[in-house]
Amino acid sequence: MKYFLKHITEFTWVTGIFLSLSALCMFVPDLLLPEHALWQTITTILLTIGNAVVLMHLLYQVGVTRTRSYLPVFCYILLVGAIAQLHSQWEGQLVVLALQAVILLLMRAYRSENAVHESFLGSLILCIAALLMPDMLFLLPVLWIGLLLQRAMNLRVFLASLIGIGIFVLYVWISSLLFSDVFAVMSLKDAFLHTLPASEGIIPLLFIALFAMVYGIISIIGFARENSRAQSLVLVLLILLLLSVVMMFFPPQYFISLLPVAVYSVAALSAYCFCSKQSVTMGVIFILYLLFAIGIYVISFLHLI
Repeated sequence: MKYFLKHITEFTWVTGIFLSLSALCMFVPDLLLPEHALWQTITTILLTIGNAVVLMHLLYQVGVTRTRSYLPVFCYILLVGAIAQLHSQWEGQLVVLALQAVILLLMRAYRSENAVHESFLGSLILCIAALLMPDMLFLLPVLWIGLLLQRAMNLRVFLASLIGIGIFVLYVWISSLLFSDVFAVMSLKDAFLHTLPASEGIIPLLFIALFAMVYGIISIIGFARENSRAQSLVLVLLILLLLSVVMMFFPPQYFISLLPVAVYSVAALSAYCFCSKQSVTMGVIFILYLLFAIGIYVISFLHLI
């Protein structure tokens, strides 16, 4: 038993693919329910798989995993599959994909003396993602803090970020004048007011908050032993997680739009913890992670049927 717990998080590619496919089975009931739009669920599944693969590449790039472990793929698919509210929210997965592009740009800007290109593109990508979910504009400070952590922030880099935001604002202003009917449908004021459902939302939110604390504490323990790039990634993920979880708990509550961001942050930190800290303790936490995820899936799915 001790050997099993110690090595349970050391996935082979066969085990990783098998468990990832098993986690995808959580989407099957949504494909069978007539009231669910089939194209939304299929699009969400494809984007979820894409985000999981990008997460695997991100952890490998910063040196958290020495090989392209399939454990991050499983962690992300499992967490998205466990929360039934996300099964047809393809916009959230598209936003997470954009967010991962920004994080990859941050990792590329590490100790760069001229990270103007990364700063400009990062701001522009977050602003474009805000067309789907305006709450993404609140993540712009995370980009700037990330650049500071990467030791790449200076006046030119900050101005490049502001130029990216300015181009987006100019585009929205011109488009709203030329296509006023389209922008009337895309009412931004309503998109900022996603209230927290008392019964449908509080259980997965508490689940996210619980494991946010667990993986946050584990990430900080032994933090000094990691390489500097891995440290900067962990700090960015912790800031992202803290911002998204806190904003969902306190009014105005941004549950629907920031839930995918919080789920991504928890999944990324869990994959980091499991990949970098194989031990009996992590084996036990991994089993509890599975049991809680399955329990949340059953509860949240029962609310939707």
